[in-house]
Amino acid sequence: MAVSVEDLKKVAHLARIKLDDSKTEKLRGDLNSILNFVEQLSSVDCSKIDDDMQYTTTLHERADKAVPCDPSVMDNAPQKECNMFVVPKVVG
Repeated sequence: MAVSVEDLKKVAHLARIKLDDSKTEKLRGDLNSILNFVEQLSSVDCSKIDDDMQYTTTLHERADKAVPCDPSVMDNAPQKECNMFVVPKVVG
């Protein structure tokens, strides 16, 4: 399946993306590469895979203990107060 320039412009319009004409061909090639890869994935035989197969992993717990922080970390903080990071309020 190849994407035409018209298809690309239509998708860009629907996604409200400003499409620069100078980059149209590169973007079209990238999109075609992605679609070709998806087509390759659809050719994989998955008939022997159980739909209900679940993967389990063992989570390794570690002790929850406070450890001292490297003081140099605070040197890069844009704002700090009482040796703590100051962050903007996000809840009204």
